Amino acid sequence: MSITAGQKLNGKITSVKKFGAFVELENGKSGLVHISELSEKFVEKVEDVVSVGQEVTVRVKEVTPEGKINLSMKPARPEKPARPALDLDKAITNFLKDSDEKQSALKKNMKTQRRRSN
Repeated sequence: MSITAGQKLNGKITSVKKFGAFVELENGKSGLVHISELSEKFVEKVEDVVSVGQEVTVRVKEVTPEGKINLSMKPARPEKPARPALDLDKAITNFLKDSDEKQSALKKNMKTQRRRSN
């Protein structure tokens, strides 16, 4: 069974370190849940969340080219919709048009004020 990002797997905590917990997965491979991936809340000590021998469900975040398996116990967040592409030429054209209109209005206002003061 090959492991790919996004998969949910069951496993057992085999080791707890300051930086995270190692999990033996159901296929015999093992991976690491970094301390920042143990919970959505801040985790000061890994032992506050998991303990050796505990059964857990994890999500595969990444399998590195070296074969390391990075895991998470956080719920998956839905992907944000992609932003529409910005048409830079159109944005610059609109900016220049608005700028020209404002400049014209300012010049007109200045001429009017000068006539009134004379």
